[in-house]
Amino acid sequence: MKLQTKIIVLFNLICWALIAGFAIYISYFTRDSLRTKFFHRLEENAQIVGKHTIEEAEHINEIYYEIMRTYLRQLSAGKDYIIRVDKQFSDVAVKPDLPLPPDFYQDVITQGKAQYMDLDTAYLALYFSDPDADKNLIVISSGRDDYGLGEQVSLDRTLLNAAGVCMLIVALISFLFARHIIKPIASINHEINKISIANLNLRIANSHKVHDEISTLIESFNQMIARLEVSVNSQKSFVANASHSFRTPLTIIKGEAELAVQVPGLNKESTQSLLRIINETDQIITMINNLLIIARSGLEDSKKDYTTVRLDEVLFRVLSSESKASGHPSIYLDLAATPEIGEMLEVFGNENLLFIALSNIVSNACKYGKDAQVTISLRSQEDDFVIDIKDQGVGIPSSEKDFVYDSFFRASNVRSIQGTGLGLLLAKNIIDLHDGNLLIHSIEGEGTHVTVILPKRTSL
Repeated sequence: MKLQTKIIVLFNLICWALIAGFAIYISYFTRDSLRTKFFHRLEENAQIVGKHTIEEAEHINEIYYEIMRTYLRQLSAGKDYIIRVDKQFSDVAVKPDLPLPPDFYQDVITQGKAQYMDLDTAYLALYFSDPDADKNLIVISSGRDDYGLGEQVSLDRTLLNAAGVCMLIVALISFLFARHIIKPIASINHEINKISIANLNLRIANSHKVHDEISTLIESFNQMIARLEVSVNSQKSFVANASHSFRTPLTIIKGEAELAVQVPGLNKESTQSLLRIINETDQIITMINNLLIIARSGLEDSKKDYTTVRLDEVLFRVLSSESKASGHPSIYLDLAATPEIGEMLEVFGNENLLFIALSNIVSNACKYGKDAQVTISLRSQEDDFVIDIKDQGVGIPSSEKDFVYDSFFRASNVRSIQGTGLGLLLAKNIIDLHDGNLLIHSIEGEGTHVTVILPKRTSL
């Protein structure tokens, strides 16, 4: 999820939660207030009915009917229930058919008052002591507050509409707010994408008038690029000089040794020493060439030289080259699972680098394969090409598999075989440059299976 989307979502969630909480609080507080007021009106009504029933006085009748006209007209489905209770009992013997809980009447007798809400209908009961009668009195007043319910519905509808409008406004504000925050970061990211290893002289322009965190970030990035430019230029200079300074004297040494070994009359020990010098010189030259390729792959923008590459043609080159170089008796190239149309075997990359990577892998398979068959296969998946290179050689010890990409690392069971320990590292660097993946599955004593995954051509 993008940072801008995260800001929008988080901002909206917080604000919406606050709006919803505020609306729920107002609705609950209003509902509770209306219910309390309605129970108070029912209590007044029950007081009047109870006093009228006990005193049966004319002035009470007048007051009763006046209050009835004032209050009970506002009560929907309002009814009064008068129940006589024996003074020596704490419960009601005959109860009216009302949806009241079992302990309602006991609460009225013990506490003097009880109230209960059944859906929209309210029930309030008062307990009266009647000294002139054998039984005391319970008066239950019931009713539905249609006016209060209507007010509550109207308020809830208003709160719901207001909350919806506020949420839309918050969503718009959050979008504009996130855009305003992300805009300088997006501009920096756009400028960063222009900088590559080939143009480290570029810098990000600081258009901020205020010295804020964004300005600090731009300054820090430009300083980092400046340091990186110095380092890369130094390495480029070293690689350029090393290409000539290292290989030229080694080539001279090898040439002199080859001339010396052809001199007639040399004894056996001298001949062997010269041959050893030639072999070791070849080994050093190969190592230097690999190191220079690794260095260049990290210092140059090689993607500018990418073209359309036919993988089957690269594999044929690898097969021909390794068959001659290693003299391996059996290298088999399997193209049975490849598409018949040549254009469907194309990737976007550097042909020479891919040749070097695949050659190193195949060379290892031939070198450590015990003269057994080496199989190279190419198959097509939905978005990728998969190259499998299998040998039946010495394999890699399980405890050393994590180090196969380390510079100059060689497995403990191949120390007697000549090698530089740079082939897999170079191959992996090249495959990574092509947005691919290199996987190794090896069992000691059984062989090694290397899988190269390369994305299909997407652009030129």
